[in-house]
Amino acid sequence: MKTTKLLALVLAALLALSAFTACSGGGSNSTSTAGGDSSTASTDNTSEPAAGGETSEETPSGETAEPGEFKLPIVDEKIEITVFDSMDSNLTALVDNMNETPFFQQLEEKTNIHIVFDHPATGNETTAYNLLFASDDLPDMIRHTGSGYPGGLDACIDDGYIMDLTDLVPEFCPNYMKALNDFADTYDENVRRSAYTGSGRIGAVGQLMQRPQGPWAGLYVRGDWLEKCGLDVPETFEDWEEMLTAFKDECGATAPMLLAKTGYDGVFNNLTMGFGVTPAWYQENGTVKFGPAEEGWREYVTTMHDWYEKGLIDPDFMASTSPVSILPDTAMITTGHTGAFVGIYTNVAMWEAAIEGDEDNFIPVYTPMKNAGDTHHFQQTILSGATPTMGLSISEGSEYVEECLKLFDYTFTEEGALFCNYGVEGDTFEFDENGEPHFTDKIKANEDGLSFAQAQAYFTFPPARPVYQAWFRELDSVPEKDVVCYDVWSRGDNSMAMPAPGDLGMAPELYTEYSKIMADVQTVVDEKTPQFISGVISLDEYDAYLETINSFNVGRAVEIVQEAYDAFMAR
Repeated sequence: MKTTKLLALVLAALLALSAFTACSGGGSNSTSTAGGDSSTASTDNTSEPAAGGETSEETPSGETAEPGEFKLPIVDEKIEITVFDSMDSNLTALVDNMNETPFFQQLEEKTNIHIVFDHPATGNETTAYNLLFASDDLPDMIRHTGSGYPGGLDACIDDGYIMDLTDLVPEFCPNYMKALNDFADTYDENVRRSAYTGSGRIGAVGQLMQRPQGPWAGLYVRGDWLEKCGLDVPETFEDWEEMLTAFKDECGATAPMLLAKTGYDGVFNNLTMGFGVTPAWYQENGTVKFGPAEEGWREYVTTMHDWYEKGLIDPDFMASTSPVSILPDTAMITTGHTGAFVGIYTNVAMWEAAIEGDEDNFIPVYTPMKNAGDTHHFQQTILSGATPTMGLSISEGSEYVEECLKLFDYTFTEEGALFCNYGVEGDTFEFDENGEPHFTDKIKANEDGLSFAQAQAYFTFPPARPVYQAWFRELDSVPEKDVVCYDVWSRGDNSMAMPAPGDLGMAPELYTEYSKIMADVQTVVDEKTPQFISGVISLDEYDAYLETINSFNVGRAVEIVQEAYDAFMAR
C-alpha cells in the first residue's frame, strides 16, 4: 500500500508545484494575532516508546504520570530532535531557522533537547509536505500543512508514516490531557472530540487555548466619516448601502468597501451571515449544509452585485493581492480610499497612526442583517487548535517518541506554559499586583525596532503551534478602546456552527472521496462568486452555476459530511 500511496503523494506534490509556479509572483501581507490505508503500523509501538528513548525517573515506562509532575531537563544528555514545520511569517526577516531565536535556545537549555527545524520554502509548504512522505527519511515530528495528509490522520497512521499515540499521550502527556478535558468540560465537548480521529485514535497533539477567544477579526468602518455624514452605526443591509453611498459621495471614497478577491470573507463569514449562510459548512438543527449551494448564497451575491454596480465596492477587488480576506490593503485604508472592510483588531492602532488628525478613526461594527436587532448563528469563537493543521505527529521510525511527547507536555505545565507564552520573568514579562503576567517594553516597544508580532514570535513560542496558548497575551499591545471589538462581534450564538469537515475524523476512503469532489466544487465557487458580483457573468446564469456544482456531486459531499458530523457528535 505504501507504493501506491507514495505515487499519489508524488503526483500531488507535482501538481501543487506546477500550480505554485503558475501563480507565484503576487504580493503578500503578513501579520500575527491573533488528516492511509496500509496496515504496516506496528501495534507494539502504540503501547511502548520506541527503542533509544530514555525514561525519566518520575515517569517510568508503563506508568501514568500525574498532571503537574515534571522533571527538567527531560534528558540527562543532550539529544537532537528533528521537526518539519513552516517558518513563522514574523521571523522570516530575522532568522533563517527558528532554532536560532532566543526562545528555542532557552528551551534547549531547560530541556536538553536541541530542535532541528526543517522549514519548507515560504509558499511551497504544501508541495514540501507531500514530498516529505515520498522520502525514506522522515523527521521525528511532523506538523501537518494545508489540508493535511490525503485521507486524514487515520490514513497516515495506517500507511505506516506516523504513530498511533492513543495509549502514549495519556501516559506521557498528563498535563495536556488534563487541559484538554478541563476545557471540554468547561466550554465545549467538541474540543475533546476533535482530538481523536474517526476511528478513535490520537494521531497528533495540538494547540489548546487556555480559555476561549472571541472573533479577532471583523468589520470596521470609519467612525469619523459616520460623524461627518450624520449617520448612526449601521445595522441592516439598507443602513450599509446608505453609509457606503455617503462615503462615496461625501468623503471621496473610491472603494467605499473592500472585498476579498474571492468575493467573500472565508475566515469569519462577515456579510454572508446576514443571509443565513457561510461560505463553507454549517448545520441547521443537525442537518449539514454547504453555504454556496444554498439560496442564501444567491441573495448574498445579488446584493453584492447591486452594490458593485452602484460603485460601493472596490472596483478592483478581483485583482487584490491580499492572501486572505482579513488582511485588507493597508494603503487603501490609510489613504482614505475606503471606509469599510474586514480587519484584525490588533492592526487598528497601525492604521490610525498612519492617518493625520483624530486617532479614533476606526470602529468595529456588527455584520449587517436583514432586520435591525437580528443576530446570526455562526459565531466564530476560537475554542481550540486541536486540529491536524496545528498538531504535531511523531514519525513511526523516531527513536525519541517518549522525549517528543514529554517535550510537548512541558508546554502544558504551569511553568512551561508561562515560559512559552511570556518568556523570561524580569526580561520579557513581569507579574502585576494581581500576579498576572504582562509583557515588558522589550516585547511591546522593542528597542531593536521589531514589531510586537515579531518580538512575540522571537522571544516566545511562535503562535498557532502546539502549546497551551494564552491568546490574551496579545492584549498587552492593543489599546483598551480597540478591545471593545470582542463585545461588538460576539453578539450571536454558535447554534448553526460546526467543525470543519477535515476535523470530523472521516474514514480515509470517505475523506478521499470528499476531497476529490470539493476540489472541483470549491474551484467553481471561487471562480463564479466574484464574477457574479462584478458582472463578468450575469446573475441570469446563477442556475447554471448550481447545475455545475451539482454535476460535480456536491450532494454526495453533503452526505459524506453529514455522516461524519453525526459520528463526531456521537463520540
